[in-house]
Amino acid sequence: MSSHLREPWEEWELRAVVLLSLTIQVLLIFLGHHRKYRSGIWLRVLVWPCYLVADSAAIYALGKITTQLKQMQQDTAKGLDPNAQMAAFWAPFLLLHLGGPDTITAYALEDNELWLRHGITLAIQTAMTLYIFFQVLKGSDLWKLSVLVIASGFIKCMERVYVLWAASSNQFRDSIPDPALHYSKILEEYKLKKAEGYDITPHEVMEVWRVNVEPNSNAGTDLRSSDEKLLSDELMKKLKQGTGKRNCGQSLLATTRNMFDFFRRLFGDRNLLPKPMSERNRAELALASDLINIFQRLFADLVLSFQDRDTSLLILQEKHFHVVFRVIEIELGLMFDLLYTKGMVIHKRWGFALRIVSILFTVMALVLFSLSGKENYSKINVYVTYLLLGVAIFLEIYALFVLLISDEAACWLMNHGPAILDFVERLKPLYNRRRWSGSLPQYNLISFALKEKHFACHRILEWLYVDQVALKFLCKGEVKVSDFLKERIVDYFKSKGPIEKEVHSAWAHRGHRILIEHKLLDKFKWSIELEFNQSILIWHIATELLCHSKDRETLPENSKMSENSKMSMQLSRYMLYLLVEYPFLLPVGVGRVKFRDMYAEAISIFDERRSMKTDMMETRSAEESGIRSMKTDMMETRSAEESGIRSMKTDMMETRSAEESGFDIANACDVLRHDVDTQLSPMVTKGDKSKFTLYEGCLLASQLEKITDQEKKWEIISSVWLEMLAFAAIKCRGLQHARQLRQGGQFLTHVWLLMAHFGLTDHFQIRHDPAIAELLVRQD
Repeated sequence: MSSHLREPWEEWELRAVVLLSLTIQVLLIFLGHHRKYRSGIWLRVLVWPCYLVADSAAIYALGKITTQLKQMQQDTAKGLDPNAQMAAFWAPFLLLHLGGPDTITAYALEDNELWLRHGITLAIQTAMTLYIFFQVLKGSDLWKLSVLVIASGFIKCMERVYVLWAASSNQFRDSIPDPALHYSKILEEYKLKKAEGYDITPHEVMEVWRVNVEPNSNAGTDLRSSDEKLLSDELMKKLKQGTGKRNCGQSLLATTRNMFDFFRRLFGDRNLLPKPMSERNRAELALASDLINIFQRLFADLVLSFQDRDTSLLILQEKHFHVVFRVIEIELGLMFDLLYTKGMVIHKRWGFALRIVSILFTVMALVLFSLSGKENYSKINVYVTYLLLGVAIFLEIYALFVLLISDEAACWLMNHGPAILDFVERLKPLYNRRRWSGSLPQYNLISFALKEKHFACHRILEWLYVDQVALKFLCKGEVKVSDFLKERIVDYFKSKGPIEKEVHSAWAHRGHRILIEHKLLDKFKWSIELEFNQSILIWHIATELLCHSKDRETLPENSKMSENSKMSMQLSRYMLYLLVEYPFLLPVGVGRVKFRDMYAEAISIFDERRSMKTDMMETRSAEESGIRSMKTDMMETRSAEESGIRSMKTDMMETRSAEESGFDIANACDVLRHDVDTQLSPMVTKGDKSKFTLYEGCLLASQLEKITDQEKKWEIISSVWLEMLAFAAIKCRGLQHARQLRQGGQFLTHVWLLMAHFGLTDHFQIRHDPAIAELLVRQD
């Protein structure tokens, strides 16, 4: 580096790194909480580098200050350089940054397992900060301020280590108490009385077990009606607009409208806070808080008792599906706070007290710095210090605001500060809180094969071997989870009821129940008894072919048949998305391999059809040229025939224009129907695995098309997909579901937890507690 660049860099290097560390903290505290309800890749692309660089930037700055200690200490006669003291004063702020923001302590669950490494790193950095303090700051004008900031940073670091330790798998599992057994105390008393010489007669008392449903029996709380009956039409419209996708202009308009509504709520417009909906949301919070204390055992892969199952059933059995799904959302949101944020600390009394102390120390440091003399310091360094102090206080206040509007705080305020909760609802109503993404990611195998979208630099991406990654990004779609789908799932699970025995055999298959109900098991049994990943692919192809058929176009809009077909297509594409992107959420198989095989075979079919169409167009063009030449030669003698030739030419041009218009999904489905001969025996195509799997999908579609009753057909297809979704959910471990909470949440996780609440998983293995016993003691 040249000398005229080296000097400014040496002067600004430390400032730049400190400001970079501060910027990263601001980004993390704002974006960390968004991971709960946003699933976009751009959020991950921004949060992940910030999380990785956050500690490195702070550690680098501390190291830079430490290596400059000799430069900071001048001749003892002159004393310490004031600007060197100011630069050393930034070290405690870096310790504050190492404590991390409240909204993100772990980017992934694996970070919690590294709590010891983080603890050792933070201990070393604390020692470095104290070393800087004793070498440079002790005895200076800034030593009191340094002590306050160091104390605040030490509190933040201890919080982070504790949260990572508490959320690690072993400690989290050990922190959940085992179901209590009540007979040990009776046995101990029996031995004591026996030793004292009493005549003991054990007597069994019939146990009368009662589920505590007090939170569910609030007077005036309506948990059986839909949201539409409790909210005004205007609010329902706003809520639906808020959950959908918006462009930049719509997002700006929605933000402006939300700010306007915020001030209206804050200054007393009670029409925006309907009382029935508020009471319902508070009852939902109470239910979720009680249930998560039971079902958090699932995320540690622990078993539950049948009493837990009965409690959950009694609470949720008669509730509206809006209420049921919202309770599940709240529970998963509470689990996110426990595993990925500092919620495990700040929601406790001692943690909240430490947070208040930390804020007071930082505010005192700002006040003392404002009152101290700053004539000897560089103005730029003073501005940087003000910025560090101001942003540190702002981040602490913002963390308290996030705590105040959290569901955990609302649960506590319902019992200890209802007036405060009323004020909080004016800031952020319970019904308007986003707790997960509410979306179904979508993949379509035919879209992959067609390559409907492509980058302009596709050749470069292909040369770098990342073209498939780019294709997945472009082909990924996203739809909102509809109320129709939620209602179908809740009704489906309620109709099945809890399973006392043979849970594995009851959910070992997928699609059997609906096929048995319609007496079609013998005909379609082959398609659901294959490897699960292969069944997904076969039913996906069949669903796509049927959804783009002429029969599907004739279905009336907003009818049950239309909704069932739409739901089938969405679940089909969602299951394919899981197979391609998250195969570890599904039972073990070779789904990705079969997907690539089918993808390659579909490409070959479509390319062959394109080449055929190109040859036909060239032939027609040659014929057209010949006709034009013939027309010129015979124009004078055959004027009558000329008009016919002109008409024929017009028809040909219209046909060619239609063919050149595009090769979309509907056309591709027609190609698969015509080019894949389902009349041949399966053994004919079995030699090529890719052709065989694609053949099976087309064969299944042709068999389903023979069901003339449209309502029955789509009822069968949608129910098969529901059973496949349930099968996949129940086969996935709780740890894998917990990993998905940081990416906006998976709908599969919601289905899994819902099944557990309805007693449809194999986690319920602890029988009812032994009967209560009492001792009849008689003295001889």
